[in-house]
Amino acid sequence: MKEPPAIAFLSSLIEAKESDSTGHCARVASLATSLAQAIGLDSGQVESIAQTARIHDLGKIAIPDEILQKPSRLTDAEREIVRRHPHVGDRLLRAFPELTFARHGVLCHHERWDGHGYPSRLGGSDIPIASRIIAIVDSFDAICSERPYSPARSTREGVHEILRCAGTQFDPQLAVAFADTVVSKDWSPSVDSARIGGTLVDVVATDRQLGDRERNVARNTHMLEHSTPLVTILRRSLTSSERLVLELRFLDRLPVQEIAEILETTEQHIEQTLGDVTSRISGVRRTFVDALCESA
Repeated sequence: MKEPPAIAFLSSLIEAKESDSTGHCARVASLATSLAQAIGLDSGQVESIAQTARIHDLGKIAIPDEILQKPSRLTDAEREIVRRHPHVGDRLLRAFPELTFARHGVLCHHERWDGHGYPSRLGGSDIPIASRIIAIVDSFDAICSERPYSPARSTREGVHEILRCAGTQFDPQLAVAFADTVVSKDWSPSVDSARIGGTLVDVVATDRQLGDRERNVARNTHMLEHSTPLVTILRRSLTSSERLVLELRFLDRLPVQEIAEILETTEQHIEQTLGDVTSRISGVRRTFVDALCESA
């Protein structure tokens, strides 16, 4: 897909508005492209997501500078103004029929995997794939860039934050895929992939170095020997259900001791879930019986 001239025009408006984050649009688009390619989307989808990423913050041009550049905590009223920018971006895109493909991605890029985002409180796969990708790369670039309200953090800290919020703020599978792509993506001169060590990133980075691009194919078992145990990382990063899915995915690559620990955790989680379900069913049954008795 050829980049519409409107994309360059609108992204320049965004950059002019957010002068403190020069290059943000381009970096987000570059990272979004890498992530979209890594998960196997076709070239048309990749290009569409890249262009949407370039203008995802279009609505911010309507936010007053004193709020956008404020170095201290926003008030509730100011925060509400900021939270309007996805809707504003969507409305502005109505003037550009050739960019209709980007509207949904722009509107939903602050939705959360757990359904607690805005503006529509969408959750899970109801959020467009473009928005889920942009949410991750946008947050990562914000973490690793100097902002009025926060200093830049290291690439390693950025990756850890994305993994920590996987399953709550971010799509957990995309978060893990992002940890893979960010290691080898030279997205800015400040990135030093050698600084990212001892994390899940080491596992997926080793895959890339070994030329294993089929990530569901069996991996060499030595990948985990020199990194922090995968199970520890997952515990810090994910909700219990998403954690178990990913732990079991890597089960055949873990040491025996960690396999035993995962299986025990899985059993406990299943028992707890069944207990919760049984309790809820009993509660519903009691309520139903009480209602019948009252109406008799």
